[in-house]
Amino acid sequence: MPRIINLYIFRELAVPFALSLAVLTATALLSKIIKLVEIAVIYGIGPSFIFWFLASVTPAFLIYTIPVSFLIAVLVAFTRLSSDSEITAMKASGLSLFTMMRPVVAMALVAYSVTLLFMLYVFPWGNLSAKRLIFDTARQKITAGIEEKTFYDRFKGVVLYVDRVSSKTGEMEGIFVSENTGPGSSNVIFAERGIFGSSTGAYSLYLRLTNGRVHRKDQESYHIADFSAYTLELSLPDGDASDVISRSNRELYPGELADKVRMIAERGQDTSPFVIDLHKRFALPASVFVFSLLGVPLGLQKIRSARFTGFSIAIGVVLVYYVLSTALEAMGENGTINPVIAVWGSDIIMGLAGLFIFYMTARERRLLW
Repeated sequence: MPRIINLYIFRELAVPFALSLAVLTATALLSKIIKLVEIAVIYGIGPSFIFWFLASVTPAFLIYTIPVSFLIAVLVAFTRLSSDSEITAMKASGLSLFTMMRPVVAMALVAYSVTLLFMLYVFPWGNLSAKRLIFDTARQKITAGIEEKTFYDRFKGVVLYVDRVSSKTGEMEGIFVSENTGPGSSNVIFAERGIFGSSTGAYSLYLRLTNGRVHRKDQESYHIADFSAYTLELSLPDGDASDVISRSNRELYPGELADKVRMIAERGQDTSPFVIDLHKRFALPASVFVFSLLGVPLGLQKIRSARFTGFSIAIGVVLVYYVLSTALEAMGENGTINPVIAVWGSDIIMGLAGLFIFYMTARERRLLW
């Protein structure tokens, strides 16, 4: 009988987990899809770009939606079993709460393994792939990223402002460029017109300007020069996979992030934000075990209206976990507490609360609050 019960509870968990995962992930991707469709229609970006871009950004959502969907599944399943008195029947048959936990732990192990795999390998791959995909597309469809009357700072050391952009030819009018050329020196360029041109560099473009003026300032002098034609090379942020320092933490694999922590420590700089990001790769997947301890006893509470109770409690638990994690990480970054404790603190605190609630429920003591 325990084997049959285990399979039954596992199926009760699998359905809400799959539905929650699909709904939460699709909702998270909705804003990206709308923007991508708009770009595809206006600027002619093909379906291949949309597919690979969505494939690259989806892992960034799944690392959060998998644990949340697991919590929703546990609460919805056990709230339904409790409201239909099936839990009472199981207990009358001699099954303890620990026996009922077996399928929950089994699914938690699956969710943990998948989330850990995504956090360690798929998540950094997706961020790096999305960045390079945008770079490659930017070289071909650079006007897709340039909006009228908006400051654009995606180029290294350059801020670009364009008053008008022709959607047909890509020619720009009313151009302002602020270029940081080094310590204490800068160029400010005004031009009537300009257009982008491709270059041989992997992460650079040429901006050809006509009829304008350059204001050049350094530590000792200030120069003004008019021009009829001016070519400015614009460099996109470096996408070289070997350059660990220039890449953001989200684009680094765990080994590379550990190397970055070591290199920054050798410079004498604060490593707290990077240590937090490194340990978060392991702490976030472990939250599914915390949700197991919280979800089962909370789902067994005697609540008459049970149709949406599990989902409501899940939102509350996730909100508390998020606020606690954010607060502890902020304290870790400013040096108030150890960064490792800051990352794992939310799992430890919520885990202890889950153990207490699980103990109270196992002893048939109702949580009045």
